[in-house]
Amino acid sequence: MKIETRERSTVAPRFGRSLDCRAVPKPFRMVILAALAAFCAALVAPEAHAKQFRLASLAPQESEWGRLLQEMATEVGKRTGGAVRFKLFLGGKLGDESKVLKKLGRGLDGAFFTGRGMGGLLPAFRVLELPFLIETYDEADAVRSAIWPTFQKAFDAETRFVLLGPGETGMVYLFGKRAVDEVEELRQARLWVWEGDEVASETFEVFGVSPRPLDILTVVQQLKSGGIDTVYNSPAGAVALGWTGDLRFVSGRSFAYASGGLVLTKKAWRKIPAEHQPTVRRIAEAYGEKIIQRARADNRAALDRLVAAGGGLQRVPISDAKYTEFKTVGRNAWPRLAQKLQASAFLEQIRKVLGK
Repeated sequence: MKIETRERSTVAPRFGRSLDCRAVPKPFRMVILAALAAFCAALVAPEAHAKQFRLASLAPQESEWGRLLQEMATEVGKRTGGAVRFKLFLGGKLGDESKVLKKLGRGLDGAFFTGRGMGGLLPAFRVLELPFLIETYDEADAVRSAIWPTFQKAFDAETRFVLLGPGETGMVYLFGKRAVDEVEELRQARLWVWEGDEVASETFEVFGVSPRPLDILTVVQQLKSGGIDTVYNSPAGAVALGWTGDLRFVSGRSFAYASGGLVLTKKAWRKIPAEHQPTVRRIAEAYGEKIIQRARADNRAALDRLVAAGGGLQRVPISDAKYTEFKTVGRNAWPRLAQKLQASAFLEQIRKVLGK
């Protein structure tokens, strides 16, 4: 009895003809199989070897700062061919910065911090925020240009983190339910201070104020209940956190400068392929500068809206004489605060840059 057999087709019918691998000489079969294996590996390599890093920030997702962070994450993925990816947790999803600090290295790889968070990693970083030290954005730019490489080296030498890019909250004003235009008025305020922020606490104590430390995410509740009546922040920051609806006044002059930055744990940094590290750093620095410029534009616009007709707040003028008194008292705290922050050398360097 004759039995017919059918050869198995190894190529899809649309090619019109099946190919029997047995008809190909063995050496050539090995070459073909090796090429197919390499092709398949190339197809899956970006996914298989992609490194994903979790980053947190207080910046609301819908804010311009949040949007820029999302753009940065997209750019990193694009420029590294998908080998490096950032997953963002915005709007305080992982809690206040004090909570985020505790999570770094424990499931969280990095964060875009305000100066408060940065100081939790390298206390000397907070020297930028001493009262009446940096008084304009031009001064902030001059200081960052001169000092930033030194801060990067300090992070490398003294912490478990890599300082990738700059940030900024902006010039800090007093906001309150009552007008504060002189030192004595400040002493009577029920003033909020960010819980754990020793720089702010000691600064206000120099003015004779006993501030009330609270988690930043509980400020609205405390303003409504009357537990506090005065806060400090940049204009855009106060708006973004929903504080201004319960306030009536904003100081006519700023009291300090608030910085920030993007950090990644060294453990996470080492996981980024060496060929991609310069790209990631370059993108982080570029977007840090974009965030700074965006923050400044947002702060100017927010302040203008708040004090315009229907904006809800009144600007409190502070005379030159009274402002000088504020500055004299605040600057008296510089040496002690710098020593506590282990930043005396940084302070001297900044004063030379600014001629102060």
